[in-house]
Amino acid sequence: MMIEWKSFLLGDVIEYANGSSFPNRFQGLKQKKYDFYKVSDMNNPKNFMYMVEAENTVDDEIVEKLKAKVHPKDTVIFPKVGAALLTNKRRILSKPSLFDNNIMGIKPKKELLPLYLYYFMLTIDFAKYVQSGAVPSINKTIIDNIPINLPSLPEQRKIAAILSSVDEAIEKTETIIEQTEKVKKGLMQQLLTKGIGHTKFKKTEIGEIPEKWEVKKIGEIASVEYGISESVSSNTDPSIGIPILTGANITLDGTLDLSKLVYIEKKQQERFQLKKGDLLFNWRSGSQHHVGKTAIFNLDGDYTYASFILRIRLNEDSHNEFYYYLLNYLKSIDYFIKNTSMQVNFKLNASSFKELLVVKPTLEEQIRISKIISSVDKKIQKEKNRLNQLQTIKQGLMQVLLTGKVRVKVDDEVVSS
Repeated sequence: MMIEWKSFLLGDVIEYANGSSFPNRFQGLKQKKYDFYKVSDMNNPKNFMYMVEAENTVDDEIVEKLKAKVHPKDTVIFPKVGAALLTNKRRILSKPSLFDNNIMGIKPKKELLPLYLYYFMLTIDFAKYVQSGAVPSINKTIIDNIPINLPSLPEQRKIAAILSSVDEAIEKTETIIEQTEKVKKGLMQQLLTKGIGHTKFKKTEIGEIPEKWEVKKIGEIASVEYGISESVSSNTDPSIGIPILTGANITLDGTLDLSKLVYIEKKQQERFQLKKGDLLFNWRSGSQHHVGKTAIFNLDGDYTYASFILRIRLNEDSHNEFYYYLLNYLKSIDYFIKNTSMQVNFKLNASSFKELLVVKPTLEEQIRISKIISSVDKKIQKEKNRLNQLQTIKQGLMQVLLTGKVRVKVDDEVVSS
C-alpha cells in the first residue's frame, strides 16, 4: 500500500543558512581551506548542480575575522536579491563552504532529503513571490509560507534518483557541446586565416595569409544595403503584411530566432525583400556584444529586414557560408567591438562596413572550408537537440513526480537514462 503524502509549509521542514559579508580586501585568494561563493559562481558550468569551484577561497583566520558562518554540504542555495533572483538558479553545496549575503541557503530537517529539496525548489518560480520595489528580493517569511507536499523518505530518495539520472545526462551533453564548440573555434581560427594545405604565406594589412589568397573590401565582393527604417515594434499581427526581421531575431550564435516576429505592409518593400543566401549583419545595437551578429537567410516565403541590419548579398565568386563563418569568427575575437563608434548605440555603419578588409580564397577553397566547419556545427546542433529533449523530459518528470501525480514504488529499480 502506497503511503500518503503529508502537507507542510516549507518553513516547517527547513532551517536557514545566512550569507556573510565579504569585503573586497579578503577576495581573490585561491586554494584556501573553504570556498566562498558569490552569485556569479553559479554561472560556472562546473557548478551545474553541485557547487564545486569558487573564484574566492578563505582560511579559518579570515572566517574568524569576518565572523562568517561555514555551512555544511547539502545546503541548497540560491540568489535572494536583484535580477539574479529571477533566473531561478538553485545549487547544492558539495562540501562545507561559505557564501555572501546576496545568497540564501536552506537546509532540510529530518522529514526532507537534501536532493529532494533541491528539485522541489527548482519548481518554484520566485517571480511570483518577489517583494515589490525597484530591486526584486525575497525573505524568510516568503519562503516559510510556500506549501510543500512530502512523500516518505524512501519515495523522496527514489524520485531524487530518477531526476538525478536525467541531470547526469544533461551535464554530460552540455560538456560535449562545450568541448565541440572549442574545437569549432580552433578550426575557424586555423581555416579562416591559414586555409587548407598551404605552405607559402604573405604578410598583408590584415596579417599573414596564404600566398594565393587575396585581400578585398567587403564592398568589392558584395552589395551591402540598410534595411527599412520604420517603427514596427508593436506590429505583431501577421495580417499586417510580411515579417520584418530585426536585430532581436539574430541570435548571438548566428542563427535566426523566429519566436517573436513583427510585420510590415508588403507594398513598396520589393527592394528590401530577402533572398535565400543573403547574410544579415547586425550593425547597430544598444549592447556592444550584439554588434556583428550575422545569420544566413534561408527561409521560404516573403521576408524583409529592419534598418539596424545590413543585408550582404555576395557576388557569384564569393560563398555566403564562408563569409558567414568569417564574420562570426571576427565577432568572436571582438573585432567589431574594437571597431565600433558609440554615441547612443554601438554601431558599425554601412560605409565603414564596406571598407572592411577580408580574405578571399578561391571559391573552391571557400566551399571546402565551409563544409568542414559546417560538419562541426551539425554535431553541435545534434547535441543541442538532445539537450532540449532531456530538459523537456526533466521538466515533465518534475511536474508529475514532485506533485504525486505519478507515484513511484520504492521497491522498484530506478531506470537510468
